[in-house]
Amino acid sequence: MPLTPKFLVEANVKWVNWSNANGYDDFDWDDQWVFAVGGQYALTSKLKLRAGYNYAKNPVNEHDGFNGMQMTSVQGKSLPGYYCETFRIIGFPAIAEHHLTLGVGYAFTPKFEINLGYMHAFGNTITESGTDLTGRPVTLESELSENSLDFWVTWRF
Repeated sequence: MPLTPKFLVEANVKWVNWSNANGYDDFDWDDQWVFAVGGQYALTSKLKLRAGYNYAKNPVNEHDGFNGMQMTSVQGKSLPGYYCETFRIIGFPAIAEHHLTLGVGYAFTPKFEINLGYMHAFGNTITESGTDLTGRPVTLESELSENSLDFWVTWRF
């Protein structure tokens, strides 16, 4: 929604239905709401500055007290609980909750522009404890933060 001819604000709310997503039900993730807001300011007719923020609660449940020797099923395949928990916590840790974005775009012509974006996911940690394949106590911990750069070119036909 344009607030002024130079300033645009947009907000988005979406529901991620992990419980019905193919391949994710074995991960025991909670469904989640994702809230995002962003803005763009036209510094000139060709140069645009952007910023945004995104929040979603960590969907990964902690399974304290898991039995690593107990067989479990993941996508129809039987494997020890320790392997499943290790993959769930360390191999696929979608636990970041807060994201900040910055960007800039420059239109060389009405049909051609380049854009650069930066995203920072603030760190979050998940920890759970249980037993390994031999029944000994084990703690699994995963910490995730992320920085990424995006570059894209737009050509309008």
